[in-house]
Amino acid sequence: MYVDTPARLKEFLREIEGHSVVAIDTEFIREKTYYPQLCLIQIAAGSSIWCIDTLVLDDLSLFFQDLCRPSLLKIFHAARQDLEIFFHETAQIPTPLFDTQIAAALLGRPDQIAYAGLVAEFYEIDLDKSSSRTNWIQRPLSGRQLDYAADDVRYLQGVKANLTEELEARGRIEWLNEECRRLAETNLYNNDPATMWRRVKGIGKLEPDKQAIAVALAAWRENNAQARNLPRGWVLKDDRLLALARAAPNTSAQLHAIDGLAPGLLRRHGNELLETIQAPVTDSRVADEVNLPRLTGPGKQLLRDLLIRLRGCAEDNAVSSSLIATRNELELAIYGRTATRLFEGWRRTLFGDAVRSQIESATAILYE
Repeated sequence: MYVDTPARLKEFLREIEGHSVVAIDTEFIREKTYYPQLCLIQIAAGSSIWCIDTLVLDDLSLFFQDLCRPSLLKIFHAARQDLEIFFHETAQIPTPLFDTQIAAALLGRPDQIAYAGLVAEFYEIDLDKSSSRTNWIQRPLSGRQLDYAADDVRYLQGVKANLTEELEARGRIEWLNEECRRLAETNLYNNDPATMWRRVKGIGKLEPDKQAIAVALAAWRENNAQARNLPRGWVLKDDRLLALARAAPNTSAQLHAIDGLAPGLLRRHGNELLETIQAPVTDSRVADEVNLPRLTGPGKQLLRDLLIRLRGCAEDNAVSSSLIATRNELELAIYGRTATRLFEGWRRTLFGDAVRSQIESATAILYE
């Protein structure tokens, strides 16, 4: 059912009251914007599917309010982007939730397994993906587009049922619950400009004083991108941000001498850039995070041993190794930095405690 009027939306809300489980997907566009532009929300409940046209409905407040009720379980596949949209629209995450991609990965399937792959596995149906690159802003939507959108939730409840059965058989329901609680943490979706330097690759190769400039520029860029609703790369690309930090210009002439800066950027924001560059705030936490010590020979050998042990643990438990831990998390553990997911919940029991024990038993100097 296509929901494109307030009357149909009210009808949908009346019908959904009787359900405790729904499957959800969204269609959105964000190539030219900072925030995703929500175009369509698909909801499956029981044997019914609704496609809610968010571009033609002015007031979705009652819909979002109902969606967020705690008595309603929300099933997603690869929920991260959908949840980002809902957080932007409502400043909250619709919980409780069940992510079929995460559930599948906890049962030994690839981390990024597609919804179509699970449908093929459980239903022996090949979904038509020819509309995957469609223009969801254009109206009216065609029947083929709506069929494609509906298919994205048509089988989700059945996929969830199959995965739940497997999770229960292997005693991993609480693993999934833990991952879904982690997915619902609002700090994942609240892009704090002060922390956006973490997205800038190469910042660790700068000198400490230049790192402070890069941190300030990353915050400036994020504020600007949010205010203008533009992709951050459209405001200032990473390589130009790093070039600015390295050059640290003090004058307009020096700023204009840096290659690759768009004339519009210099014209509109030149003074702001100079002010940002000349007054960075040094944060010791940045230096601690990007300027890690160097592993010694024994430290490098320990990291290799841990990676081998990780692969063995993953094989023994039929879970992707990257889902258990990453190389970076193991390296941080060697440095004594254990405030990572590896030392929480099911990961700690499965592998984290063994990692901690192996590191603590090491007698050589591991880093310098």
